Amino acid sequence: MDYGGLLTDSVEFTRAALTGDLRRGAALVILYALATSSLPALPLVIPFDRVLRFAAIAILVAVSLVAALVLNGYAYRVYRHPRTPPDLDDPVGLALAGVRLLVVSVAYLLPVLAVLLIFGGLGVTGILASGQSQDMAALLSALATLGFGVLLALIVWVVVGMISSLALVRCARRDGIREAFNVSAILEHIGRIGWVNYIVALFVLWIVLGIAYVAVGIFSGLPVIGWVAGIVIGPAILIFAARYLSLVYDSAPAP
Repeated sequence: MDYGGLLTDSVEFTRAALTGDLRRGAALVILYALATSSLPALPLVIPFDRVLRFAAIAILVAVSLVAALVLNGYAYRVYRHPRTPPDLDDPVGLALAGVRLLVVSVAYLLPVLAVLLIFGGLGVTGILASGQSQDMAALLSALATLGFGVLLALIVWVVVGMISSLALVRCARRDGIREAFNVSAILEHIGRIGWVNYIVALFVLWIVLGIAYVAVGIFSGLPVIGWVAGIVIGPAILIFAARYLSLVYDSAPAP
């Protein structure tokens, strides 16, 4: 697998999406700003009276949710591997497509959350109980349970992430949520790509995304400039990842 080619194509596609059409690029940046900046603005509505505060909170939450779904829908279109960056027409259709990806993402996240809740609950309960009884052995046991739960959740997250990465693309290609949960077909597809090739490709993607998120974190400490950098890098990360995964998906025929 040509990992350099994957990165080069994804970067060029992202650049074209954001700068090839300035109206589309501006719309993507504005959508990301609305999706991520509305909720932090909630403290500003606290001084309002009860009715206005409730209305303002409802509006902010709705704006953030709709903007996030439209962005998700744009990723859905990128997953379909168009030759050129798709447009932002039909916002309702984009939002509905975004709902599909959201459902798939949440469903694949449930096993990780279940592990964290089960072992986290047992660990926290044990820590609280050992604190009352002053039992050091019980405390160590509770901490071990909590640590094991975190480690197990991390392992489950990696395994589920490997499957869900192609599941999202498959959902867009087959235009249906059900196909995203065809785990046997997804595993067969990974086998055709090659497990080593696929794992390395995901590892490269995670490294690039990690660097990008670190950059966002660094810029976030700068007033104004940090916010502007964040809302520009954010949609770039979304488009880059979607394009990269679509290329990985197409590196071998899907069953």
